[in-house]
Amino acid sequence: MIEELQIQNLGVIESAHVEFGPGLTVLTGETGAGKTMVLTSLQLLLGQRADSSKVRAGESEAIVDGVFNVDPNAQLSYDLENENVIVTRKVGLSRSRAYLDRRPAPVSALNELAPHLAVVHGQSDQIELRSAARQRELLDRFGGSANRELVKNYRAAWKAAVQAKADLDEFRESLAEAESEIAQLRPAVDKIRALDPQDGEEEELALEAERITNAEQLRTGLSVAYQAFAGDDGGGIIDALGVASSHVQRVEEYDPKLAEISHRMLEQLVELESVRSDISDYLSDLNADPARLEYVHQRRRAITSLLRGRALDIPSLLQWADEAEQRLEALENRDDKLAELEAELKAAQHRVIESGRSLSESRMKAADKLSKLVDTELAGLSMKDARLIVDIKRREKPGPHGLEDIEMLLQAHRDANPAPLGHGASGGELSRVMLALEVVLAEHGERDSGHLTYVFDEVDAGVGGRAAREVGRRLARLAKDRQVLVVTHLAQVAAWADSHVVITKEGATTSVTALSEDDRIVELARMLSGSESSQTARAHAAELRTEVKVAQSGM
Repeated sequence: MIEELQIQNLGVIESAHVEFGPGLTVLTGETGAGKTMVLTSLQLLLGQRADSSKVRAGESEAIVDGVFNVDPNAQLSYDLENENVIVTRKVGLSRSRAYLDRRPAPVSALNELAPHLAVVHGQSDQIELRSAARQRELLDRFGGSANRELVKNYRAAWKAAVQAKADLDEFRESLAEAESEIAQLRPAVDKIRALDPQDGEEEELALEAERITNAEQLRTGLSVAYQAFAGDDGGGIIDALGVASSHVQRVEEYDPKLAEISHRMLEQLVELESVRSDISDYLSDLNADPARLEYVHQRRRAITSLLRGRALDIPSLLQWADEAEQRLEALENRDDKLAELEAELKAAQHRVIESGRSLSESRMKAADKLSKLVDTELAGLSMKDARLIVDIKRREKPGPHGLEDIEMLLQAHRDANPAPLGHGASGGELSRVMLALEVVLAEHGERDSGHLTYVFDEVDAGVGGRAAREVGRRLARLAKDRQVLVVTHLAQVAAWADSHVVITKEGATTSVTALSEDDRIVELARMLSGSESSQTARAHAAELRTEVKVAQSGM
């Protein structure tokens, strides 16, 4: 629901401020006075594309502020601080900017918020009303939450069936290349499993090759080191340290400090013995066998060959082999996999049919009820014998939106052949059909939030006389528990409003003014006769208002 609207430098409007209340508000004024700019300002706040040509001549920027009351339960991707939100749009000569509660926001945020603020019905909606998608949307909306759940289930089933079909087609295409792929993968996997490379083996083989290649140098160097430790006939480091240690042990009783030194010497002696033993073992195991060296080189070449084009190291190679085996299992058991995918597709298609039948049944019930209710409204809108036919035709194949195509037909009178909306129907008839649908949806469909505003731009175009009065009556019914804003040229419609805003133009400046009851009579007189001063027109206007008030008291 919109509470306030502030406009600056937009089109012919230099500055305007208007407050809106609940119920039905009409906006009237001479052609060219600026009613369109008021709607344009509202549409800017709802995220419509900005047009720099709408900036008032001689100004650099147009600014529109709106205060909206938003449903606190609205599902948004961002949090609003409270139910009243200030939406601002600034349109410059080169770019536009958007704000929510005075904070910069992307225009996409306004687009997301818009469905929770207002529904705008203009003459362009007559074009949309002709589309099958729009007609299906209206029928499903009329069907309520239960129907919406069926739509949701069908779309999920359709999406799953489409994916199952894609998976099956992809697998069938791969069958032609299965033998070639198997011929490539199987030998490679067998070689990897036979070679059985281990993590870290590359480094170990490189070190072993280095040792064997330099075995003689290693043997010579370590033999000298071993002799230095052991010596010939007890002349090595270890024997010397043993002699030194025994002498220290003999005198340590004379000074406690020597015991610590003796202990350290024994530790060193044990460590040196261990080092000498390790050198001895290394010399014993030192392998200079050319055959072993050749084996090491061959294994390294084999590992490198398997890595090439598949992985950078052995762990990655083993992972490649695991994945290749899984792929081989699928390929070598492709008949089973094919049968599995075919069964999945069949089951998915069955779910489409079953969910589609439930949706079709719901839609047929809703279509019959919707047609009857709209016919009643059209009769009241001076289309006594008109019928809206919601035609549900079974498709040869299921589609993304159901098992049927939905088309709305209008039989304008008994002798006319039913024709698709927009084919043969006048603009006035389409306006009345659109209004009748909206009234029926509001009163008999799923109730929308009281926070939502309905905006009608000249919904009475092409309508006059008694039909115009009935348009006003239905707009008033629609506004009983929601806010409705209407731009109209007809006094018969404007007379039904709870509040009346007139847009006037003096020179290059437009003003927006809320009217008192007396001022309303003057404006209605102008709308009826084109003259504000005509006493006859004023009397007619006052009579019209009296009749409307009496009718409203019984609504």
